[in-house]
Amino acid sequence: MSKPKLYLFAIGGTGSRVLKSLTMLLATGIKTNTEKIIPMIIDTDINNGDVEKCRNTIKTYNNIYDSVYSNVTEEDAQGHFFRTRIMPPKELNISGTDYGTLREMVDYNALSAKGFGSTKGLFDLLYSNKNKDMPLEKGFLGNPNVGSIVLKNVVESSEFKEFTQDFKENDRIFIISSIFGGTGAAGFPLLANVFRDETSEINNKTYINNAIIGGVSVLPYFQVDVEKFNTGESAINSSTFITKTKAALSYYNRNLKQLVNTMFYVGDTRQSNYENFDGGIEQKNPANFIELTAAAAVLEFLNYEPNAGTRDDLSQASRFFEYGISEDIGSLTLKHLKNDDFVKRFLNFHYYNVYVSNFMEAALKNDKLAWRNELKLPNNYEKQHFYKNLASFTNLHYYRWLYELSLDKHDRKFLPFDTSIISNKGELLKDIDGSLEAKIVVNEKKLFTLVTGIPANDKSIFMLKDRIKFDEIFSRIAKNIVDKQLNNKEAMVSTMLNLGIKEIIDKRFSF
Repeated sequence: MSKPKLYLFAIGGTGSRVLKSLTMLLATGIKTNTEKIIPMIIDTDINNGDVEKCRNTIKTYNNIYDSVYSNVTEEDAQGHFFRTRIMPPKELNISGTDYGTLREMVDYNALSAKGFGSTKGLFDLLYSNKNKDMPLEKGFLGNPNVGSIVLKNVVESSEFKEFTQDFKENDRIFIISSIFGGTGAAGFPLLANVFRDETSEINNKTYINNAIIGGVSVLPYFQVDVEKFNTGESAINSSTFITKTKAALSYYNRNLKQLVNTMFYVGDTRQSNYENFDGGIEQKNPANFIELTAAAAVLEFLNYEPNAGTRDDLSQASRFFEYGISEDIGSLTLKHLKNDDFVKRFLNFHYYNVYVSNFMEAALKNDKLAWRNELKLPNNYEKQHFYKNLASFTNLHYYRWLYELSLDKHDRKFLPFDTSIISNKGELLKDIDGSLEAKIVVNEKKLFTLVTGIPANDKSIFMLKDRIKFDEIFSRIAKNIVDKQLNNKEAMVSTMLNLGIKEIIDKRFSF
């Protein structure tokens, strides 16, 4: 059986942030049981800054993927950086600006005149005047009861219809959503019910009804400035997150457990502290360890009963999972990740990024360097799109993501690597738009202490200092890379980086 496509529905700001962390996981080269991942972003706040950051990260990832793997069979080079295909996100976004307020959307003032007096009465019972007059352009602001009405329009969008037309037997569906907000809490049950509705008229209904469906529900893991809510500057009140979560979990337990085959729950009592923005371009919350664990749940789902094509093939109709750590501490490292493959891939990818950011440009300019000449790279290769995309992903996306995970505003931070090599941290924090590249300074001695709590093996001897020699290793394996007769220069460079970095990690780290 061929590998399935994964349709990944990322709902709301949390969905986009989890999708960004998933992109970072996939960039490490971790193996996946899928032909490709098709992200489907749902957010009525079309100007959401978190969505924009996610878009840009995936775009750069795809630029690298297309350069290296566009003519490579799916099985070849599995485990190499950027190997899994992520399609450009399809955005099933229904702009709240198109509706104005909930009152305007349902044409509330004309309901009685149209003979819907009883409907108007029910509407008054279910929705307060504040709900009715809430502007929708920035999402549902923690009100899933409002979202449940607006999001029904998602299934009427052209992007949703395209998804149903393309869906094939054995493809899978996964839904990412928060449970304590508005968009995610409303969107998850709506989608699950549509997918399992045997009376619906969607395309490929039988395939979708019988598909293996999973989801991750993100429980509260941050809080925002309550003072802004108290003064009316924001509609978000994080003090209600727990109450909303309990109510939603009760609903999920009664109505959704028979609709999904695998369900993951992640959250944290050690919560981060964020600024209180209703939405829009200013909503750019920093990356969080909980989002990384939610992203890991997507990979767990892809490997869940890999030989099962439909829900009827599963050994159990449904299973539920939670994520836990062995000790309740405020700073986590690679040693706290249970998956050894994750640890190795993170190590490989970090040293790869260090090479790209600190050494690669100089190597490409060195016309006497053996590996550069063996691969017959043209002059000014450092100015071509491929290297520019590598450097952009590393300096603009990876280091910023890594630094955000380690911020003090997280009561539980993730600090797998020494972030002191980032010399412009202060500027990165002030850079709201996310357009400033990280500046990295790494000397030869620092290469042995990049990993928090796991030093690299140092084989220095009297009068002879040990060094990690990237270019020497690359030059030694370059001829073998040429002998592979890969389809282009970019594939050769990428293969060299993968194999060379792997050799360094295998030699320098003990597990």
